[in-house]
Amino acid sequence: MPNHETPVRMAVLALIEQNGKILLIQESKPACRNKWFLPGGRVAPGESILDAAVREVREESGLSTELTGLLYVDQRTGGSPAGNGDRIRFVFLGRAAGGTLKQTEDEHSIRAGWFSEEEFGRLDLRSPFVRRIIGIRQENPAFLPVAYVHILTPEELLLERP
Repeated sequence: MPNHETPVRMAVLALIEQNGKILLIQESKPACRNKWFLPGGRVAPGESILDAAVREVREESGLSTELTGLLYVDQRTGGSPAGNGDRIRFVFLGRAAGGTLKQTEDEHSIRAGWFSEEEFGRLDLRSPFVRRIIGIRQENPAFLPVAYVHILTPEELLLERP
């Protein structure tokens, strides 16, 4: 039975492609330090999933991004072995739109880099999820255009029925 008292966390990731390479960040958090992963993180209270994805890419990679679509959504129920609780995760597609690739460690990440699929074999990836998402992108190039990810306006919220 679901626990309606515990909030479901929302997280975002971004698959940013450029010249046949994928943007990855090297994690700085102690639990996964030095491992490579897609840029992303938690959605802050009051923040849209779109704004969160753009913010996370900027914080972790130093790059601004233009989101182009929603590629994948997954949900974790019943928590995780680490006790992290329920989560809904959105994976967006995008392209770099400026900025400078991060090479200095801070609380968000150690550094960022562009990697081809062939180069992934030399990286210590945080999770097989990175390869899974790239495989999904290659197998099914169809995605939901970002224009169809709608964040309700305050006016629209007033019209919502309980």
